[in-house]
Amino acid sequence: MKPKTLLVPLVGALFAVTACSGEAPSAPPTVTVTPTSTASEPDVRTVAWLDGMCGAIYGFVKASNEHASRQSSGVEVTRPWLSDNLGVRAQLAGKVVEELNALPASPIPGGDTAKKSLVDSYTTARDAAAEGKRKLDSSQSQTALDAALKALESAQKPLLETTDPFASVKMETPDLLAAVAAAKKCVPGGS
Repeated sequence: MKPKTLLVPLVGALFAVTACSGEAPSAPPTVTVTPTSTASEPDVRTVAWLDGMCGAIYGFVKASNEHASRQSSGVEVTRPWLSDNLGVRAQLAGKVVEELNALPASPIPGGDTAKKSLVDSYTTARDAAAEGKRKLDSSQSQTALDAALKALESAQKPLLETTDPFASVKMETPDLLAAVAAAKKCVPGGS
């Protein structure tokens, strides 16, 4: 079967989540806090847990953006290219699932629910990419190629859906706000 050549429009569509109108997506919104002098030192467990959540999610966004930036425009979408990309996406999403599952119980009310939602989303992305790659690698049919393209799109859904991992968590108390401010991985440029 002759490789299918899909130029910039397909690549743009596949990587729309990493390059909207030619610009890299901005980091998910962060909470900017100026702790008051009456607030105590942030709870170390809470800060560590927040750093674990943010590190996993923002690490995925960063790695996905880096991977996409290494793709040249006008790339020929071949089976090997698609198989490689599905493998990378499965690996990146799998890393997030592992990192999130390694976190202890949340010290934040609603934190475990937010974590479970993210684990579910990244598990779906990981499984879609892995299954798409498996089917593509085991079949030379056009159906397998089409399914692999859909799997690649599904594997990138977390980039569109995860804009604020703590949207469902009420971060209103001074203690929580101080913990978010101290969580270095939850702020732009954090390590």
